[in-house]
Amino acid sequence: MMKRTVLIFLFVLSAIFYSQGQQLDPDQIKNSLVRVVVTINARESKVLTGFVWKTPNQVVTSLHGMSKTGTIKVLFMNQAWRNVKIKKVLQKADLVLLEVLPGQDPVPIGVAPINNFHVGPIKLGSDVFAFGFNSGAPGSSSRILRKGDVKPETLISLLPNKDKVALERIGFPALDLNILYLEGSLLPGFSGAPVFDPQGRLIGVGDGGLEKGASNVSWIIPAKYITELESSSVTTLPANFETLSQLFSADVRIETTADNTENVEEQLIKQTYADPVETDEFEFYPTKNRSLMEMVETSDDPENLMKFADELEGDIKITLDYEGMRFNIFEDINNGVVLAVPVEQELIYSNEEEAFQVVSDIDDGMNIYHIGIKNDFSETDFDELLVTVGELINTNFAERYGLSGFTIDEEYSYTLDFGPDRKIAWVLSAANEGITGQDGLTYVVYVYMTVLMSSEKTFMSVSTIPIPAEFIVLTATLGGLDCNNPGIYAQQCEYMAKVFKTFSATHLTTFAY
Repeated sequence: MMKRTVLIFLFVLSAIFYSQGQQLDPDQIKNSLVRVVVTINARESKVLTGFVWKTPNQVVTSLHGMSKTGTIKVLFMNQAWRNVKIKKVLQKADLVLLEVLPGQDPVPIGVAPINNFHVGPIKLGSDVFAFGFNSGAPGSSSRILRKGDVKPETLISLLPNKDKVALERIGFPALDLNILYLEGSLLPGFSGAPVFDPQGRLIGVGDGGLEKGASNVSWIIPAKYITELESSSVTTLPANFETLSQLFSADVRIETTADNTENVEEQLIKQTYADPVETDEFEFYPTKNRSLMEMVETSDDPENLMKFADELEGDIKITLDYEGMRFNIFEDINNGVVLAVPVEQELIYSNEEEAFQVVSDIDDGMNIYHIGIKNDFSETDFDELLVTVGELINTNFAERYGLSGFTIDEEYSYTLDFGPDRKIAWVLSAANEGITGQDGLTYVVYVYMTVLMSSEKTFMSVSTIPIPAEFIVLTATLGGLDCNNPGIYAQQCEYMAKVFKTFSATHLTTFAY
């Protein structure tokens, strides 16, 4: 059982100490938060977060959430909608100052403007707290992030070349912009969210992040730029604004035909806000839905996925519909771990396995397990840890399947460094002999494993992938199998598509940047 592996795994890792920073009381700032709804067209609106700044009629939020053609509405204290206009724009820092339009009722009594901010250094590894409306939800929630390290702490230092080129073409945010780099990414709807230090001082504004595979490159705009925003003479959106809005990941779009505040509010309340899948230490929220190709195009590590696809098409001659493969992305909001789950399947926590598990209606032997632990791993030899974990996992599944053991496939096994104290390892192992399934077919069982290793947490995703030897013989006999036009072989194509999605979902487990 996986339970046995987990218990041994916990013993090997030997937890030392973990301390989560002091949480802020949401009641202290909830009267400063606002929901901002920006219509894009007749059918679609953006939802983001903002906060009241200095006077009850002013709101600071993210520039990239605006629209050239739409109206902007702000909900104060979850009870009063007001129409607003753009008062000031600070293009380089992706900030906008909104102002309530005249001729409306005053904003509600009790609205509490934020009047100042903190500009001192934020210690590396310290917790910071963002407050916003997850996916536009009616109630606000907190998001704990951790101050990361990038030197110099400017946007250009953080982004890979392809994203630098994109932002240069668009014109903002400025590549030399001072930023506060975060470990973890903001939830959808947190664009424009105020971010505080443990003392409750405003330190920045949530800016979302750019797509990076299954995760995001995340940062916040330092609060010092609000001063420049206030003194800006610019009141209009940039000429190439719509292009920018496609790049950011922490805003939310809703479908609506509403043309007044009451209907917009009704549409928001009717949305479904998913509960997290959680344990005491990990808390996974669904944050977005992406196709396989969207993630591959922005990923740092598509090597195994592309190699497997090439092998399927070149050697085994099976062509799959990669464009149609979609995944729900889940992010652990406390520890910065990102999971990809095929849309046809569900992420649950299994008490029996003592692990997160991806499940489906069909029991075909394909399983994905996710196991994590938080510890002080600052003195851990990650290479030795990987060997130990790999041996435990392969021994566990050899016992489950009644096999003599597994052999690591070196061609599909490698490790990448992500900063000074982070590594991700991918390990593929194949059973030493085949097994006979209940359907009479002979299966080769593969175990694929992704292990995230850092100074404070280790998280692993493990999948079992049985592949019928008869499928390989069949494709050889047919001279290939085009699963875009499967004909009578739809069942075989569906199975092989699930094989690839299981492999991909395991591989795409990653850190939230």
